[in-house]
Amino acid sequence: MSESTTAISNIRSELRYLIRELGLLDKNCLNSNLSLSQAHILTYVHRNGSTSFHELALQLNVQKASLSRTLTTLIDKAYLSVELDPADKRQKIYQLLPDGKAALQHANRSADTAFATFLNGLGNDQLDTIENGLRTLRLNAFKSNFQPDGFRVKVERLSPNYQHEVDTLIKHVFNGEQGIPEELIPLDPDQPYVWWVARCGEYVIGAVACWEIDGEWHWGRYFIDANFRGFGIGKKLAAESLSDIFTNIADYIVSDARDATVAILNQFGAEVTGKTVDFYGAPVTPMRLAKEDFVT
Repeated sequence: MSESTTAISNIRSELRYLIRELGLLDKNCLNSNLSLSQAHILTYVHRNGSTSFHELALQLNVQKASLSRTLTTLIDKAYLSVELDPADKRQKIYQLLPDGKAALQHANRSADTAFATFLNGLGNDQLDTIENGLRTLRLNAFKSNFQPDGFRVKVERLSPNYQHEVDTLIKHVFNGEQGIPEELIPLDPDQPYVWWVARCGEYVIGAVACWEIDGEWHWGRYFIDANFRGFGIGKKLAAESLSDIFTNIADYIVSDARDATVAILNQFGAEVTGKTVDFYGAPVTPMRLAKEDFVT
């Protein structure tokens, strides 16, 4: 048996033991009064607002029959409401009710208490090892299931529930990868701005913003998580954010673009408006894109 085969077998065994020891398959998971599948659904609807059956099945990676049974239970408990989608009468949409929010809050407190007991006595280095190992496994599983051409990737305006993910990613990309000082990254909170994210389930994998300075809207802070570049997500994020801007915000945008962004904006009809300059070791080119020139 090869080392990789042995490692795979050992990891499977450890996961099986872990699930059993934590009681994750119990109907009262971690003394939360919820099953794990019920907690997943309530958490997703809480974070994303009104959600269709199709989106839940797709983003939670669950079979429709199983999802339907779990949703029926949550509706019977008055944790979720259900109605027909006004935009598509063939679809049902679900919303979190006050009792559902209270149940989710209780479940989170119970889970925190249970994990505090499980992790008691471990040192900081051990906790870091566990966190990093679980994150690595989670991200690799997500990448394995990822379908860039499917409907899992959504571009939408940023919900406050995902602000932390954007803040973490943008710091990693602009400071960690590009060497831009941290103090230059945040937008001025006193200026009007809008964020868009590329989201897959509860994963934020990219974002872009526009902000107003002296009556002119700037488009930037544009990034895609390094794990998901090369799938066309960046172009999708750019196209849908620009379309929203030209429909609802401004008639043109300006941007100081790195080379990769210049290539994308050129495809949309943007023009270069000045000389390329160096910005922390990389060329940046001023560009302008008007609504009437925007092509997708």
